Amino acid sequence: MSVQKRFFGIRHAFNGLGLFLRSESNGRIHTLATLAVIALAAWLGCSAIEWAMLALVIAMVWITEMLNTAIEKIMDYVQPDIHPKVKWIKDVSAGAVLVAAIAAIITGALVLLPKLMAL
Repeated sequence: MSVQKRFFGIRHAFNGLGLFLRSESNGRIHTLATLAVIALAAWLGCSAIEWAMLALVIAMVWITEMLNTAIEKIMDYVQPDIHPKVKWIKDVSAGAVLVAAIAAIITGALVLLPKLMAL
């Protein structure tokens, strides 16, 4: 693959991220939460391992939210009317975001709360 094709692939990926952030309120909420966690972790002086754990769960939430959004858009396009199978697909993909968010909250609490309580 040429360098030019790779560049355009990356450009499309950044375009997709921008579309998600501009069109989805959940994307803006995740941005604020991500920035808050990064600021708090920096202020508390997290170790490299703690940063890695936080980065992984933050990425997991972002990935599941973006995939959930894509699935919802696809389903709305394929079946604009209310349909029980579409509802099931959307609910399961939203459930994946919930699982990721719960894992992120637990990880964030395990990493950050002891440091906050030690202040």
